[in-house]
Amino acid sequence: MSNKFLKCDLHDYLEIACLYKFEVELLLSDGTNILAVPITTKTINKIEYLEVNSSDELITVPVLNLKSMRSCIENPYFDKVQFR
Repeated sequence: MSNKFLKCDLHDYLEIACLYKFEVELLLSDGTNILAVPITTKTINKIEYLEVNSSDELITVPVLNLKSMRSCIENPYFDKVQFR
């Protein structure tokens, strides 16, 4: 993975999900689905990650591996976000 970062407008959706603790379904670029509550974003060694709580387990996902994020609850901010 390179030193690239997610576009700001897409990053805003991650921040909203973290702020309001929306349960989301994440689809990763390898086809993996994760049902989780986003906690925070962080950067380690110039790679940006989304930290989520999935079944009481903390998982850290590189944001550039996100294909989509779907909210599991109705909200005024987003239903589904396509990252790729």
